[in-house]
Amino acid sequence: MRPGIELLVAMLRGHPARDDCTEAAWAALLEAAGQESVLPWFAERLDAGQVALNPEQAEGIQAIRREAQVAAFVWTETLKSTLSAFHRDNVQVIPLKGPCAAERLYGNAALRTCHDLDLLVRSRDVSRGECVLAGLGFARSGYPDDYQRSWCRNGLTVELHHNVENPRAFDFDVDAAWDSACVSEFHGIPVWLLAPSDELLYFCLHAVHHRFDRLCLVLDLVQAFQRLLFAPGSRFPQRGSYCGNALVLGWAMAAQINPQIPLPEGTGASTREQRRLQELAHRLWQEHLLEVPQTLDWAAQHRFYLEVETPGWKRVMRHGRHCGILLTRVIDADVEFAERFRLRRRWQVRLLRPVRLLTNKVDGSVGNT
Repeated sequence: MRPGIELLVAMLRGHPARDDCTEAAWAALLEAAGQESVLPWFAERLDAGQVALNPEQAEGIQAIRREAQVAAFVWTETLKSTLSAFHRDNVQVIPLKGPCAAERLYGNAALRTCHDLDLLVRSRDVSRGECVLAGLGFARSGYPDDYQRSWCRNGLTVELHHNVENPRAFDFDVDAAWDSACVSEFHGIPVWLLAPSDELLYFCLHAVHHRFDRLCLVLDLVQAFQRLLFAPGSRFPQRGSYCGNALVLGWAMAAQINPQIPLPEGTGASTREQRRLQELAHRLWQEHLLEVPQTLDWAAQHRFYLEVETPGWKRVMRHGRHCGILLTRVIDADVEFAERFRLRRRWQVRLLRPVRLLTNKVDGSVGNT
């Protein structure tokens, strides 16, 4: 088992923090919390539990909390100004994750690490949303992905989404989610929010997208299941078998921390499929205990999508969809490859993508595909 992970998992499960750690155990615990992106939550738990720390440890924990509070302030103010601009221009937008979700799920934006802001707009509003971001001083970053594009300003990144993933990868019905969305507010600014069931499903799909590679994703799910599962208006209409599998797998991962969380009704997954997904969750959890988390590339993500899919014909179909996405998506590497031949039009870049992939295969370096 990885150094420090056992104590960290015990804290995630609600056990009191120990104050008799050796210096080596304390260092390992801090390192594990950092690797799993739960340092702000970990520092708050130590402070709330009134654990006896030596002066050096106490100073380190306070430094973590101060840094988290400063980061939360910056991201919150950025989100407020961005949402305000979208509201002024009458562009409907849903914040995904970020300070808005952190305040509702954790009670404090400083308890959840934030690396960027994810904003969902309707497909028809993408151009208008880009104009809003450009007006705020954000600049395009890289080539647009299948479902979002990154915008940067002074080291801060906003990802403007028109879906949660390529529609051929997830059968998440974004139009139905918009129809179920409700008007709320964030620090006095009008904003749209996903319905509780859709937001819970989104957190499960987001965790699947990253193969549950860090415990912060599982902690998000614990908070989401506890606060959204029985929220007013929460219901789980079937929106595709893959979404049902993602919901079951998300529940099974959250249950590794809190076994009392009930499985949502209406997932559409058979009893046999639920058992398979629980076994997959157990295997993923054991990996967390043994291996330092690694960031996945695109190919590894989609291999995991296949693993989540129901075996048999559905998995065969998904493999075909995966190949279709692989051949038609365009990333920065494709643009750079086409630039070698002075080809800059989008259709030219897309046409050359299979050639680049074959070249990478010959070179033995597929990269991020």
